[in-house]
Amino acid sequence: MRLPGLLKRWAISASTQRGIARALVAIGWILAIAFLLLLGLSHFAIERALGALAGFLVTVIAALLALLAISVLRHGRLQLWWGLLLSASAIAFVYGGLMAPPGLLGTLAAVWLGGVLLGGGLARWRGSVGHQLAAIAGAVLLLAVAVLFLIPGFDDPLERELVPADVPQLQLADPGARGTLHFSTFTYGSGTDRNRPEFGTGARLRTASVDGAKLIDGWSGLAGWARTRYWGFDAKALPIQGRVWMPTGDGPYPLALIVHGNHDMEDFSDTGYGYLGELFASHGVITVSVDENFLNSSLADLLGGFDGGLEKENDARGWLLLEHLRQFREWNATADNPFTAKVDLDRVVLVGHSRGGEAVAEAALFNRLSFYPDDATLAFDYGFGIRGLIAIAPADGQYDPRDLPTELVDISYFVIHGSHDGDVQSFMGAPQYMRTTFVQCDSCFKAGWYVVGANHGQFNTSWGRHDFPPPWDWVLNLTPIMDGEAQRRIARASFGAFLQVVLDGRNEYRSFLAEPDAGRDWIGGTEVVHQFVDARRLVIADYEEDADVSTATLGGARIVTKGLSRWRERLVPLKWDDLDSAAAQIGWNGPESEYRIEFDSSPAPIEHVEFALAMSDANPSSDAGAEGNWQVPDVIDFSIVFTDVDGQSASVPLSSVHTLNKPVAVTTRKWEWFDDIDASEPVFQYYRLPAGKFESVDMARLASLALRFDRTAAGTIWLDELAFEMRPTEHSQ
Repeated sequence: MRLPGLLKRWAISASTQRGIARALVAIGWILAIAFLLLLGLSHFAIERALGALAGFLVTVIAALLALLAISVLRHGRLQLWWGLLLSASAIAFVYGGLMAPPGLLGTLAAVWLGGVLLGGGLARWRGSVGHQLAAIAGAVLLLAVAVLFLIPGFDDPLERELVPADVPQLQLADPGARGTLHFSTFTYGSGTDRNRPEFGTGARLRTASVDGAKLIDGWSGLAGWARTRYWGFDAKALPIQGRVWMPTGDGPYPLALIVHGNHDMEDFSDTGYGYLGELFASHGVITVSVDENFLNSSLADLLGGFDGGLEKENDARGWLLLEHLRQFREWNATADNPFTAKVDLDRVVLVGHSRGGEAVAEAALFNRLSFYPDDATLAFDYGFGIRGLIAIAPADGQYDPRDLPTELVDISYFVIHGSHDGDVQSFMGAPQYMRTTFVQCDSCFKAGWYVVGANHGQFNTSWGRHDFPPPWDWVLNLTPIMDGEAQRRIARASFGAFLQVVLDGRNEYRSFLAEPDAGRDWIGGTEVVHQFVDARRLVIADYEEDADVSTATLGGARIVTKGLSRWRERLVPLKWDDLDSAAAQIGWNGPESEYRIEFDSSPAPIEHVEFALAMSDANPSSDAGAEGNWQVPDVIDFSIVFTDVDGQSASVPLSSVHTLNKPVAVTTRKWEWFDDIDASEPVFQYYRLPAGKFESVDMARLASLALRFDRTAAGTIWLDELAFEMRPTEHSQ
């Protein structure tokens, strides 16, 4: 008999259906109850358990209602329909829970199919070889899924041959090493916190609450009731709470506020930045890890449905940082407290992680506004001396003021992101980096580090290697992630250098932020793709000015090409969304290709030429991407050529500064089907060439600058931020 007939006879058998029904009912109950216990009992709270129970009851009730409808017009055994509906509802419950990765649905379907085969086969094990094979196949499928979740992951070697940059090492003290100052630690808070004794009876200083209702949506309904019940306050009475690392001495000292991102609100996140508090305080910076756990997600949000909980609250996260600064301004001017005349509010740095990384940008924006952009009945009067922002694996665009992207002006910005970030998988700080500009601040700069091997959570010691909460962390590929202490070593060094420059004027550390390899020992030799821009630059081409690809940003400059197979200016795509910035995409497939910018008059005096590059995986000769026979090169090299008005030329290879490597391609899940995004995205590498390398050219009478593609036979690149750094003048704020 043909296979369809065998399957039909197998499926309609009453005993087979009973076996399938039992297996599916068992799967349904096991999935739903296990998920309920796993989520409800971790970081236990009554409100959290109620949220889990609500999701569980919805699962069972949905199955019962569907069963009731089917019983009226049923065809087949009612027991089988119950098993089908309960297991399907349980799968929906599990998949619809918090932060379910896309590929999990297929895995749950495999569990369902395994149960069907195993249950149906066991029911008539002695009946035929077909039933035995079905049971064995089901058991193997379920075992395979179990193994998939239990293994920690696999090595994911980066298929890139790197040539280390030959960069002279800075002869400076390690900015990530502990300083010489002693410090004390204590907390301030409401004094009534029912969950955190350090902010309750253990708080050294008491603070008043603030009304954030106009900035917070979603603190309402059953989910809002559960949130209020857990914390003991609502959006109209948010607490000002933080843990302090305070240098001993007279001061005044600059101030750094650190704010966490989103996480289970019952698993407190503010405890994980002690290593930064100790470092900063030992170098003379008052440091506070700010408590905003009450704005985080919770399983209790399921009481409001799968879309329950707070919505787009990063503006509130940023606003609260300014309210902390307001509290410090009051303490600074009040006698007989630890901060009396010890806080320099003209030297402030804000540090934020994940959603907190977006929040620090919103705080910097609100700091210079008179009114809240989305409700002008809320007035602002801050004006603190926020000198710099550090964004750790930040989100971007969760809050847009008046539906516009957040712009940063005249403030130094440093963003760091890990290539193996399992949560914010795209370099979402890069768009904010591009939206940071300098108008009047001559000493401001921006820097971006993309750390190969770093994840999302290890910048916070309480988050660690798991970028998802259980059970979703079972899908993460943890094996290739770098050691947590090594990752925090990079944070210490880069953040310490940033504070030295921004707060203390130690400009010698700029070179490290601009070129991490200049402090290779400070970061343990880790590969970092990096960008850097400061205010002392004349922009030649940033590709934002108009639709004419033959014109540059600098007035009178013209773009001329020869032999290119691909030439366009377009928004740069990321894994998520785009870069909020355009760049030139240039492809060539022959040795005579060139991209040249010609000048009407020389923009001297030139100290350096700067630009940003990223390798593209696009086929240089077609729009077919990287498909077909096209192989993305491991390394791209070409010549940079200057020519003066007398026709004298000089060139240097790109590789004399830094190689342009293949994009970093990673899979943060154990298997590709657990995700629905590309493995790589363009991450720009910064290049800076001294004008002195082109000795035979009269830089005061410059005629053109060209990229001559004479060293790699074929390739495609992104080019952006082409500029000349002018001869240095004294920095001033």
